[in-house]
Amino acid sequence: MIKPYLLACSLFCAGFAAAQDKPVAFTGALIYPVSGPPVPSGVLVVQNGKILSVGVSGSKIPAGAAIIDVTGKVIMPGLVDSHSHLGGPQGGDASAALNPDARAMDAVNPTSDGFKKALAGGITTINVMPGSGHLMSGQTIYVKMREGRVIEDILITNEKACMAG
Repeated sequence: MIKPYLLACSLFCAGFAAAQDKPVAFTGALIYPVSGPPVPSGVLVVQNGKILSVGVSGSKIPAGAAIIDVTGKVIMPGLVDSHSHLGGPQGGDASAALNPDARAMDAVNPTSDGFKKALAGGITTINVMPGSGHLMSGQTIYVKMREGRVIEDILITNEKACMAG
């Protein structure tokens, strides 16, 4: 498994990430890895939502892998939006300059069309904030662009920190 690579081929991979038993090989795309030079006409192999390998055209593809020709497409690392109000908490609490108790988690709608548009644009992780323009507008959350009906489905948490506290 190659860990330094991320994937933002959400338009291609969204249906493959969950419960994907056999590998999927995307062939022919221009691949921009996190580090290193671009890979023209590359091969990207994914299984169970994890990248197994990235290589040049002709690289080994595991037996039984589904092969998807994505010639003419671009595969690049997922983008992180570090300042967002997607999903609902646009204005925040404007009742005072300090609102440390305002939580984005309480206002975000995980089924918002804004999340779908962000994912289509290659954004895979979002910092959602309750508001801007205040001295302290509240508590932000980080969410991963995956299907979810409730906030806990998309929320990124630190399990170890939660258990320690």
